[in-house]
Amino acid sequence: MSDAWSLSRRLSGALILGIAVLWIVAVLSAVVVVRDELNEVFDSALQEMAQRLLPLAIDDLRDEDDDGDGREIDHAANVPEHEEYLVYQLRDASGRVLLRSHDASTKPFPVPLRPGFTDVEGWRAYTERTTDGRLYIQVLDRQAHRREALLETVVWLVAPLALLIPLAGLIIVLVVRRVLAPIAGVREAIRDRGGSDLAPIPGDGMPVELVPIVDDVNRLMRRLAKALESERSFAANSAHELRTPVAAALAQLSRLTEELKGTAGAARADRIADILRGLARTVEKLLQLARAEAGIALRREPVDLVQVAELLVEEFRRDGRYADRIRLEVETDRDVLAMTDIDAIAIAVRNLIENALVHGSAEEPVRVSVAPDRSIAVTNAGPVVPPERMAVLTDRFERGAAKASGSGLGLAIVASIVRQAGGSLELHSPAPGSGSGFAAVIRLPETS
Repeated sequence: MSDAWSLSRRLSGALILGIAVLWIVAVLSAVVVVRDELNEVFDSALQEMAQRLLPLAIDDLRDEDDDGDGREIDHAANVPEHEEYLVYQLRDASGRVLLRSHDASTKPFPVPLRPGFTDVEGWRAYTERTTDGRLYIQVLDRQAHRREALLETVVWLVAPLALLIPLAGLIIVLVVRRVLAPIAGVREAIRDRGGSDLAPIPGDGMPVELVPIVDDVNRLMRRLAKALESERSFAANSAHELRTPVAAALAQLSRLTEELKGTAGAARADRIADILRGLARTVEKLLQLARAEAGIALRREPVDLVQVAELLVEEFRRDGRYADRIRLEVETDRDVLAMTDIDAIAIAVRNLIENALVHGSAEEPVRVSVAPDRSIAVTNAGPVVPPERMAVLTDRFERGAAKASGSGLGLAIVASIVRQAGGSLELHSPAPGSGSGFAAVIRLPETS
C-alpha cells in the first residue's frame, strides 16, 4: 500500500499548479507589454512637451532680456514648490542655456544637440530644434520614474494572485471532489457487498469512464455468486455422501463388536471403531471448513453472543465426559449483540471449546467468557505453547504440542469464519493473568 496515491489530490494539485504557472506566465507577458507601452507613453509625452514648449520658450525669450544665466521661464500664476517629473532647457547652437524649468540644472544637460531621443546617465531625453537650427529645447525625465511606474503596475498585477490562486485552488478541489464522487459511490457499493448480497452494482448516473469498471465488477460478482453456490452445493452434497457411509460403517461395526465380545477379535474391532470415529470427526471438520470458505460467515444479522454461548455450554454439559469440565462466565446482565451469522459463530465457538477440552488439562475447567465488548474468550489450563507454534496454529492441519488427537483444522475453521465476519481472532499462551494455559478470543463488530 506504500505506492497508493490519491487521484483527487493529484488531479487538484496538477490543476492548481497549472493555473498558477499559466497565471504567472500571463503576468510576465503583461509586464513586458506594459513596459513597452509605458515607454511609448513617456516618450510621447517628452516629444509632445518639447514641441509645445519650443514656441512658448522662444516667445518668452523675445520678451525678456537675455542675461545669459539660463533663467527660469516666468509663470503667470504663483506656482508652489514641487517636484517636477519632466525638466527642460532651451539652448542655443553653442550649447548655452537660455531658459530652463524650475528643477533643471543651470548647467547644460550632458545631451548632444541633435533632434531625437537619447539615454544618458539615468535620464531619457528628447531634443527638438527650430527650423533655422539656432535654438534647441531638450526635455528629460528620469528612468527611475519609469521603473517606479512599472513596478507599481507589476505589484498590482501580482498582488491579487495571493487571493485568487487559493480561491481558485478551493474551487478546483470542490469541483474535483464533486466530479469524482461517483467513484466513492462505486467503492462503497463494492465494500457493502458480501456473501449474502451479490446483487449487481447499479450503473445509473455513472460517467462513461466508470461504466466499464462497474460492468466488469458486476460480471465478477456474478461469477463469484456461481462459485459460492457451487461450494455450498458441494458442502451439502458431501455431508450426505460422506456422513452416511461412515455412520453406516460405525453401526455395522457396533453390531460386529457385540458379536465378537469375549473373542480375540473384540479388541481389533474396538480399534477399528476408534479409527472410524476419528474419520467421522475429520469429515465433520472438513465439511465445516468447506462451509466456512464458501462464505457461511458473510451473512450479517444481530446475534446475541450470550445466548450462543449458553446453548453451546449446555450442549457440552449434556455429554457425560464434559459435564464438570466447562464453566460459563458472562460479564454483563444485558444482551451482547454482534453483526454476524448465528450458525457460523456457533461453529467457531464450538471448535474453540472442543480444542480446549481435548488439549487442556483435565484437572482445570474450561472457561467460556462473554464480555460487553462483543468478545467471546475460551480459556483452558495446560502447558504453554511455544511462540513459533503459535504463529502457525491457524494453518490447516497444524496442532499444538499436546499429544491429544485432533485433525488440526479447528483453529483454521475459526480463523476463516471470524475473518469473514469482520472480526478478529486473538491467541494467547500463556493465558492472560496466568503463567500457563491457552486462551482464544473472538472479537466481533457491533450491530450499528
